[in-house]
Amino acid sequence: MYTHVAEAFVPVPHAERVAEIVCALSRDYCGSINEAGIERLLDFGDARAILRPTDEGLHFQVEAQDLVTFFGIRVLLQGSLSAITTVQHDTLEWQQSRGAPFGATTGESSPVATLAHRDIT
Repeated sequence: MYTHVAEAFVPVPHAERVAEIVCALSRDYCGSINEAGIERLLDFGDARAILRPTDEGLHFQVEAQDLVTFFGIRVLLQGSLSAITTVQHDTLEWQQSRGAPFGATTGESSPVATLAHRDIT
């Protein structure tokens, strides 16, 4: 179980392609990138980020044991996102996660927690 967990949603067109580019830009900073369905899991060892593209935009969840890594991953994701698309600062609001992944932003559960992952790095 991770100590620090937050999630955010960004309304962007072509969210699946945006998720692919964010993963490519983050590749050098994480141990592996895995997928479960349409979701991407960036594994940082003692932390992870889950990206879920939808028709409405891109959902992010960051989970980490320590606060520095937690905020570092959030900065990495936000920086990658701002490098490829224009995002208004007020549209990216991190919320404390409630239970299952993406519970705070969608009310749904994530298949990342239950499906086997395939390394795509």
